[in-house]
Amino acid sequence: MKLAVTAKLTAVALAGLVLAGCSIFDDEEPTYKFLQPFDQQVQPRVVWDESVGSGVGEYFSHLNPVTDAERIFAADREGVVAALNKANGQTIWQVNLLDMLGLESGGFWSSGEPVRISGGLTFAEGRLYLASENGDVVVLNADNGELIWHAQVQSEILADPAVGDGLVVVKGATGEVIALDAETGEQVWDMVTESPALSLRGTAAPVMTAGGVFVGTATGKLMVIIAENGQPAWEARLAVPKGNTELQRMVDLDSAAVVSGGLAYNVAYNGQLAAIELRTGRTVWTREYSSFQNLIMAGGRLFLTDHEDTVSSVNTDGGVEIWSNTDYTGRGLTAPVRFGNYIVVGDSLGYLHFLDILSGDTVGRLEVGEGVYVAPVADGDTLYLQLRDGTLLAVRI
Repeated sequence: MKLAVTAKLTAVALAGLVLAGCSIFDDEEPTYKFLQPFDQQVQPRVVWDESVGSGVGEYFSHLNPVTDAERIFAADREGVVAALNKANGQTIWQVNLLDMLGLESGGFWSSGEPVRISGGLTFAEGRLYLASENGDVVVLNADNGELIWHAQVQSEILADPAVGDGLVVVKGATGEVIALDAETGEQVWDMVTESPALSLRGTAAPVMTAGGVFVGTATGKLMVIIAENGQPAWEARLAVPKGNTELQRMVDLDSAAVVSGGLAYNVAYNGQLAAIELRTGRTVWTREYSSFQNLIMAGGRLFLTDHEDTVSSVNTDGGVEIWSNTDYTGRGLTAPVRFGNYIVVGDSLGYLHFLDILSGDTVGRLEVGEGVYVAPVADGDTLYLQLRDGTLLAVRI
C-alpha cells in the first residue's frame, strides 16, 4: 500500500497521494485562485445530460468516456457500462459487470464490493476495453454490451488499456506491464518496472505504436518494450530523484507518451518535458516542467497542465514556451484537450475553461455544477465530459 499524504486542494492532492482505493479527505481549507473576469468570446452550453451509474465519487480515478461515429460509451466505478447516442444522449444499451461476471457472489474480493472500474475506457475495432483496481480486464462488444472475455491479473489497474498488434496491454499500479492475447485474454508476457516506496496515485497509460509499448515508470523513466516478446528496447530518464525525504524524491512519469514524427514526447512529475528519438532513445531536448497529466499535440505544439495548474503551450521544435496561463492555480485542473480553436480544461470545483489556442487567454467558461475529474472528450462540434457524480454532458459553443 502506498503512503497516505494529507494536502491542500491542489493538483498534487488530486493526483491522489492517498491510500490505494481510499477516498480523498482533507481537513484543511482549500487554497486556490478565485475566478477572474475575462473577455467572453464564446458561449458554451449544455445540449444534453444523462446519468451513467453513480460516477466515481471522491475516489481517485481517470475513468473516461470514449466515442465512435455515432455512440459515446461511459462507465461508473461500481460496474455500470453504457452506450448512448451522441446526438441526444439516449441509452442504446447498459450492462452491470457485477451481475454479468457473477462477481456479487464473492471471489477475488468480498461479496457486495464494487467492481472498481478505473482503467479505460478504450475503444478499438468494435470493442470496449476496461480494467479495474481489483485486477479485472474486461472486453465487451460495443454494439450490444455482451461480454467477449474477462481475465484477471494480479495487479491493480488504474490507467487505460492499450490495444494493438493482437495484444491488450495494461500497466499495474506497482509497475507491472502485462500483455494479454486480444482474442482470448490469455497472458502473453509480463515484466516489472521499478517502483519506489512512495509514488503518486496513478500510472501512465501504455501507448502502442510501431511495434513498441511506451510506458512511464514511477522512477521518472520512459521505457519502450518490444510488443512481440516483452523485452525492453530502451529507456530514457526524464527526472532524477532529489531531496532528503521520499515525498521530495517522487519523480513519477504518469503522462502517456505522445508519439509523432520519429519522436516521443513526455513529461515527469518533479522532472522535465522531453523529446526522445524513437529509434535510439536519445534525448533531443528537455525543458523544466513538472506534471502528472497527459500531454496533447495540436498544430505542431504541445499543450500541458503542470502540477501547479498552469496550462502551457510549447513548440515541438526545441521546446520553446509559446504561452502559459497561471489563472487557475490550486483548482485541480484536468489534462487539456483541443476543441476547435480552443484548449479546454476542467477543474475540480465544477467549471470548464476555454482558452484561446494561440494566446492562452481565457475566452469562455461553463459552470457544470460538479467536479470535473478527467479531461473532456472532443468529437466534432461537441465536447463530452463526465462528472464525479456520474453525469455525462454534451457541450457545444
